[in-house]
Amino acid sequence: MSQVPLMEIDNVHAKATISLFGGQVLAFRPYRDDRERLFMASGAKLDGSTSIRGGIPVCWPWFGSREEAGLPAHGWLRRRLWQLVERSDDIDATRLVLRPESTEGPGFEGSAEVELHISVGLELQLDLLTRNTGKTPFTLTCALHSYFAVPDIETVQLTGLKGPYRDKNRNWGEFDTPAPYRFSEATDRVHLDRPARVHIEFPGTMTSIASTGHDSMVVWNPWTACAEQFSDMAAEDYRRMLCVETALTTPLLLQPGSMHLLSQGIR
Repeated sequence: MSQVPLMEIDNVHAKATISLFGGQVLAFRPYRDDRERLFMASGAKLDGSTSIRGGIPVCWPWFGSREEAGLPAHGWLRRRLWQLVERSDDIDATRLVLRPESTEGPGFEGSAEVELHISVGLELQLDLLTRNTGKTPFTLTCALHSYFAVPDIETVQLTGLKGPYRDKNRNWGEFDTPAPYRFSEATDRVHLDRPARVHIEFPGTMTSIASTGHDSMVVWNPWTACAEQFSDMAAEDYRRMLCVETALTTPLLLQPGSMHLLSQGIR
């Protein structure tokens, strides 16, 4: 049973589940095909003790690891409570605006306002808005760390990416995007391409991901050895997931009064 506050959305177009712990969409199932788009780890913890593995975690105010500084990977908003500040419903979609209780924390010296705008309709639309409300600039990286559900990772083909990527599993060496883009091993790649749309294709259908405000796409699957290190993932969970993340991985200097918008649309 969940101990974190959840919101259940059920309208004429789709069902969705949103956790106010982490400001995190956990599920999105359009009625047109009744197929769940998002993956949740078998042992995902919904008790507020740690971040939730699955759905769409919000990475802010940094993306990636900062273990050497004793700071949590991907920032701390995914472990904070968010508040619903606005909701509207019409024939097209249910629209929500969430704000974290605080954007202050270790490792971040700026003053910022963050909002997550969520629209549940024919597609799932997420807009992560960051405003610099202070008097000095700050640097920002962030991501919508989406875990997508797939029937079997070895039947998946990813389309829409091109050009070079940096490979964490190969000492951050730079390589060309494979074609066709398939999966047979642990994958942790930062693609320097910023396409408007990519597709996760598998037999009979596909999931489509549109992005704006990003400078890269991150593609991740832990495969067997890495997945075994995660207490919340079952041995075969890696087969049912692929992370394709809309991301800002190069630090952006956000000036006072300025705003950055990172957006992702899922069909």
